[in-house]
Amino acid sequence: MNKPAIGAFRHGMVPFAMEMVLRGWILFHRDLDPALPEVPEILRFQEAAAARGIELLVLKPHNFDIVAAPDEGWSVHYEDHSLERPDFILCRTGAETDYFTLAVLRHFERRGVRLVNGPETIDLVADKLHTMQRLARAGLPIPATILGKFPMDIDVVEAELGFPVIVKTLRGTRGTGVLKCEDRSQFEDLAGLLESADAKADFLFQHYVRSSHGRDVRVLVIGGRVMAAMERRSPAGQFKSNVSLGGIGIAYTLTGEMAELAARAADTLGLEVAGIDILFDDDGYRICEANSAPGFQGLERACGIDVPNAIFDWVEASQAVQDRPIKAVTGEALIDLVFGGRLRLRAISDRLGERRVFARAVGVRLVGAGVASLFTSLAPTDRVERHSIVASRLEHLRADARGVPLTADADVEQEQTLLTLLAVSIWAAILPWLAGSEPLFAGSMSLLALCFPAAFLLTRRKPARAGRRETAR
Repeated sequence: MNKPAIGAFRHGMVPFAMEMVLRGWILFHRDLDPALPEVPEILRFQEAAAARGIELLVLKPHNFDIVAAPDEGWSVHYEDHSLERPDFILCRTGAETDYFTLAVLRHFERRGVRLVNGPETIDLVADKLHTMQRLARAGLPIPATILGKFPMDIDVVEAELGFPVIVKTLRGTRGTGVLKCEDRSQFEDLAGLLESADAKADFLFQHYVRSSHGRDVRVLVIGGRVMAAMERRSPAGQFKSNVSLGGIGIAYTLTGEMAELAARAADTLGLEVAGIDILFDDDGYRICEANSAPGFQGLERACGIDVPNAIFDWVEASQAVQDRPIKAVTGEALIDLVFGGRLRLRAISDRLGERRVFARAVGVRLVGAGVASLFTSLAPTDRVERHSIVASRLEHLRADARGVPLTADADVEQEQTLLTLLAVSIWAAILPWLAGSEPLFAGSMSLLALCFPAAFLLTRRKPARAGRRETAR
């Protein structure tokens, strides 16, 4: 039921307008039955897209025929139809994303289609243990977590986590597959039951955060920015706060610490659209879970936010940047070099609200980019790792500055690297002053930044092409 209007895409039929409208796909793994909890959200996306003039198809990942071949041309088959290339794809399969769906996403990613979110991120977040490991490695607070095994060492669980303890399936959504064991005896009963039943699912055991009993905060992050937050409270006598399980959602005003934590979590996990669940702890907060396709019906009711339009606002704004002529995106290439992308820059801006603190952070990163560029320029060309992050971003910046497309065999040459160094150093020199930093700090940053081009000129090697010409003579 509710099959997409594939013919309109196949024949390129679009409304009459001065500009071509965006074409998008939503990947969803079920029929559009309104009785299913996720379907009303898919319908909301369709309504919002229609109102904005976005052509949006809802497609099932398993109905694609994927062909891996040397030909890099665009050829996509869906239910015996050919589909034209979309501008973006929203994946709404969440924790239920299987291997086939990931393969479909990887296929389109390699074809250069914009994905929200990408397959690597979706797979990471679907695995709750991997999510906790990534967040912990980034220094973000999480509840202590143990991967379950059979037979279970209950002494280790009690020593590391204590009781009560939360038991979760490794992959689950909307509060399913989660229970609480109050004491050792109850945990032993559960362990015996699972072992006798030869349970195939993987389990996590997680520290129970008493301060957050029956409540947490769902934070919606889009494009690195915190858009809304909702406190979820469980029904009386229960500990699960999910709105889909009967919990109550009310608008919540985030503290600066919690907003920063949510933005950092989304950035660490690589989520462009994210639902971050945060627990209250005695000495702050802990990240409970992250969602790549967060449900938003309760959030919309509680906060009055229009989530599909908020996502489309961001998609359209960032799509306009991607579609600019190459000479106009030099700023984007510089942002990639210095900050690792616009999302990371936006996250820094949101976390560091005070102007002076933000100026320091930007100045330090500009200087860091100058140091990285300097070392890259001094290294012999044949020793520069072709796929290193700095070399790749320098190549993009150089191509943009010259106004020509980036070629696959572009070299990081010293003369062009000098232009990069000058641009980065000038930014590093003037930005602290423009941002109103203290004179001592701004002056120190400026002097340090301007040393990089001087050091480059004093230490650079003779260009290889000039050496070849002298040899020929």
